[in-house]
Amino acid sequence: MIRPMVGAVVAMGVSAAPSMATTSPQPPMNDFNQAFYICQNNSAFIVSYDSADPQTATLTTSNNNRSFALKRTPAPTGVQFSADAVKFWTDGKTVQLQGTAAHYQDCKIKTG
Repeated sequence: MIRPMVGAVVAMGVSAAPSMATTSPQPPMNDFNQAFYICQNNSAFIVSYDSADPQTATLTTSNNNRSFALKRTPAPTGVQFSADAVKFWTDGKTVQLQGTAAHYQDCKIKTG
């Protein structure tokens, strides 16, 4: 009698596993699928996402309005978009931007 019950419990766990899978995090954005970041030394950039569940993004810097077309790439934490040498990563609190001509440091999302 114990074996059929163990089998049933295992089967329930296996069938329930997909529903417990975590969804990938989403980057912070406003109602227009954008996020505006202000950085040290009066530099800034904006990230425009393709949707509320973005797979691509356009990053435009305050350095001559330079734009970069980025694709979502895997990240161990947070969300990451990259193309060639340019990489944008955020966990919603911390922001990293690498590979642009200008250096963007200590960036914070502008709210309001």
